[in-house]
Amino acid sequence: MKFFRNITIIAAAVCALALVSCKKEEETTSKEYLNGSLTFDFPGYLQYGDVVHVVPKGGYKKDESDTLFTCYWTNPLTEKTDTVRLESDPASKSREFDFEVTVDSLSSFTLSVTIVAEGYYTKQATAGFTIINPALGTGSLKGYDFLSSASTFTDTRDNRKYYYNTVGGKDWMIQNLAWNGSGIAFDNAEPMSDVFGRFYTWTEASSACPSGWHLPSNAEFKALAEAVAGNEGSAAGALMVDATFNGDKLWEFWPEVKITNKSRFSAIPLGYAVVEGSGADFRAYKEYAMFWTADASGSDMGIARYIYVDKPAFFSGEYGKESLRANVRCVR
Repeated sequence: MKFFRNITIIAAAVCALALVSCKKEEETTSKEYLNGSLTFDFPGYLQYGDVVHVVPKGGYKKDESDTLFTCYWTNPLTEKTDTVRLESDPASKSREFDFEVTVDSLSSFTLSVTIVAEGYYTKQATAGFTIINPALGTGSLKGYDFLSSASTFTDTRDNRKYYYNTVGGKDWMIQNLAWNGSGIAFDNAEPMSDVFGRFYTWTEASSACPSGWHLPSNAEFKALAEAVAGNEGSAAGALMVDATFNGDKLWEFWPEVKITNKSRFSAIPLGYAVVEGSGADFRAYKEYAMFWTADASGSDMGIARYIYVDKPAFFSGEYGKESLRANVRCVR
């Protein structure tokens, strides 16, 4: 009896495995994969009130003319899903839609777009983004506790207000220039101009400052360092501000560097950008604060001043006038 019982159990197991195998084969062969990669362009940073027109591309059945599917997007701010295209009624809607920032949360989110077609596996594309607030000291950038007593001026070209501090008889901007007549925004995201300022080539920087202000010479940067620290070799801490961006500390702690921001120059480590065609490759974020000077070395090199996160010195170096982008501070 035990022998027959074992035979029965084995037979049942074989049948069960066969059923599972058949089911897996059925599942495998019952659906196809949509062709083409589903993608959409979306900025990495947005401000409250910004509206982005989203146009998902890719994802079709047999060829690009066969695009009947249901398309929907998930709004991370409202945690709701909105259908923008119906396979059953494709003429009723397109798969384009507007995304509006309706919260001011200084947080990061992920927007997702999904397409579904009968008889096919779904395709999904996602894009991460961060909501920012440009208000210095109370928005995304914090650590500027002295602003209530700081002086301001307005750039009449775009009515943008800047804070400045007087050191050694000269007025120094304590924010990076954000004039959009030239230069590019951090990470190629235009909303970041209002927070981090812009990145300019040396040639662009030479004519970017507003009327009455100018791009500092290397000697003027040296005088600034000596006025607040006595020498350039130990001036970094007096020029750095212990700031945070959306709660993230920008300058990491190093025992060799004592951040005091004595000058109120308020340097933050945004790195630099290497020019690549019409775009730029951003590098060394949270490591370098780099500023162009008005001085050049030969016909193709400009002189820049920079601070490195773990060194107390205020350095200078030579870089390609048109191959590097750095921040700009103006002086008068």
